[in-house]
Amino acid sequence: MGTKSRHPGSVETEPEAGGNRREEIRRRLGAIRTRLDELRAERQDEVTPAALSERIASAQRQLAASLAAADQAVAASVRAFRRAADAHEQAGLQHERAAAAGFGDRDQHERQAAIHRAAAVADTQRAERAESLLRDETTDDARGAETGQAASPE
Repeated sequence: MGTKSRHPGSVETEPEAGGNRREEIRRRLGAIRTRLDELRAERQDEVTPAALSERIASAQRQLAASLAAADQAVAASVRAFRRAADAHEQAGLQHERAAAAGFGDRDQHERQAAIHRAAAVADTQRAERAESLLRDETTDDARGAETGQAASPE
């Protein structure tokens, strides 16, 4: 029965999905900023300064709401990765205990314990990477607030 557990193998594809989502959000925000700049240039002659200021303020509010939603999504991912790491750690411990107690196939329990421990380490690393994204965004936001500009997408 040398089959692998499905869960730890499937988890390995998730960080790219989360990273791609974050990059997609950044690209979209960049496109919004670019479009705002284009609209400002096109409509400068057509719109009163007060109307233009309101449009810019509205766009900035929408940008802030989008950034806040992205930060919430990353924070939720961090919590999910931490919970997954804890669950893998517990499952690994149970397999170790079962192997030590002589329940079932000892070698299989030891293999499963190793798989779960590896998955716990991977999930912990994913959580740390997501936390660093959150810290980077927070730092960028603080710098943008100091200069009067929003954080730029990368």
